[in-house]
Amino acid sequence: MTAIAQPKHSTVHELYAEGDFDGVASIYYGIYDRITDWGNATANIVVVPAAKDGGPDWEHATPLNLEKPSSDSGPADMAEASRWATLVDEIDCCDAKTSMLLWLNPADGQPNMAQIAGPEVDAEIAMRIIGRDIGAASPAKEYKPGALAESLANLATKSAPVAANDNKKPGALEFVNPAAWHGKPLPVRQWYIEDLIPLRQVTILNGDGGVGKSLLALQIAAAGAMAVDTLNVAPFSGRTLYVGAEDEAEEFHRRLADIAASHGKELDDLYMFRLLPLADQDALLSVPDRFGNMQATPLFGKIVEFACEFRPRLIVLDTAADLFGGDEIKRGQVRQFIGMLRQVAISLDCAVVLLAHPSVAGMQTGTGSSGSTAWNNSVRSRLYLTRPDGKDADPDLRILKTMKANYGTTGRELRLRWKDGAFMPDDGKPAAGSTMLAVRAERIFRDVLSAINRTGERVAKTKGINYAPRVMADRPDAEGLSVKQLEGAMQRLMVAGELKVIMEGPQSKQRQRLVLTSEDFGPQD
Repeated sequence: MTAIAQPKHSTVHELYAEGDFDGVASIYYGIYDRITDWGNATANIVVVPAAKDGGPDWEHATPLNLEKPSSDSGPADMAEASRWATLVDEIDCCDAKTSMLLWLNPADGQPNMAQIAGPEVDAEIAMRIIGRDIGAASPAKEYKPGALAESLANLATKSAPVAANDNKKPGALEFVNPAAWHGKPLPVRQWYIEDLIPLRQVTILNGDGGVGKSLLALQIAAAGAMAVDTLNVAPFSGRTLYVGAEDEAEEFHRRLADIAASHGKELDDLYMFRLLPLADQDALLSVPDRFGNMQATPLFGKIVEFACEFRPRLIVLDTAADLFGGDEIKRGQVRQFIGMLRQVAISLDCAVVLLAHPSVAGMQTGTGSSGSTAWNNSVRSRLYLTRPDGKDADPDLRILKTMKANYGTTGRELRLRWKDGAFMPDDGKPAAGSTMLAVRAERIFRDVLSAINRTGERVAKTKGINYAPRVMADRPDAEGLSVKQLEGAMQRLMVAGELKVIMEGPQSKQRQRLVLTSEDFGPQD
């Protein structure tokens, strides 16, 4: 694996000016090596067409008029060297037809990049991927399937990007002197979804059974694979891997079809998505040995092998109850399991999201926590998907809460609404269905109040033995509306001026009566 070669001259411009086409070639070969080593795209050294003056014609370069260099060892002369460029194809997250051209301008030595084929929408993500790979050191060593025990023990040293000149022995401790960072730019924190799911860490997504946490995680993973925004957030565009232990492939087929359709896409847009359904198999990834220490299962090893080849930016594991073979209240076993997942996240430079059911106490307290506190303490981010409380709450509304965020702010909430097999952002306005229910409740309130007043019975607006919503809820003509629904109807009708309170009886003993404004026929004896 080769880092970009350092020419003997200080600038690329000087290489061209002095006719050192071997030095120019060494830089292009270095760029080629970086892109090839990372494996996020393919690269080739090419020669662009010549303009009338013999110089490079960058504007009219296409994949069809590019030529091969005259020799693998380098350009024949400076005229050829000035027309050298790097063609980058098969770029992750981009259309198969997308091609990018990277070259160094002979006039000033400045790097340039342009898209010469494929959809224009790919230009930005392609430039980011290529720029990142060129700017980073080459991976120290590619993962080789088969050496499973060694890969699990030393996964970080085999897959993580390290400096090209790092000759540190595997397993050696690296002590850092912070003073060495003086004057260097602060590294930017990377997110899969900003302020929600950090890269290179494990995030737990808790959710009550049936609330839709699997659907939400599947939608986020699919959106990342399709390079689209979802729920007003922007997942990191790239490959995603979903390991599902609760549902069969047929169920995932239906869900992914709905998710794709809700984003204006089709199933063939999910070519960057990989699914491993394990509903009919033993899905344990880690089990304790006879000493109580958590050990990886062969299944976990196979998933790691695939992930090292596939290089996803997000891995979703659904759910902890099916994948974790230890005792969820034993802190040591929980921390060891999360540590295994974190090692994968760091080594593959990806985010890991682990789905989990909350404990009974977690549901009762509203924290969504599960089992031992080690689940919450071992991760850097924990989210909780829940639905509003109460019998009359909107059944399609969900709230995603940030319960822990070491790198952000806790307490953030996203309102989501289930619709046609996927989640949509909820703006807080009443849905069409809830509006219709409100209109029905108001109609019933009017009819029942009128019937009560015709019998001479008296109900009031204030809470007491004759509180109108409570009296109405017990009547058959209320059609099953709850006290809370009738209270809401009463408040809306009061605001609209359709209800009023009149006072009855002798001056010494005045009593309230709630009536329809249209049926206020004056004082009664």
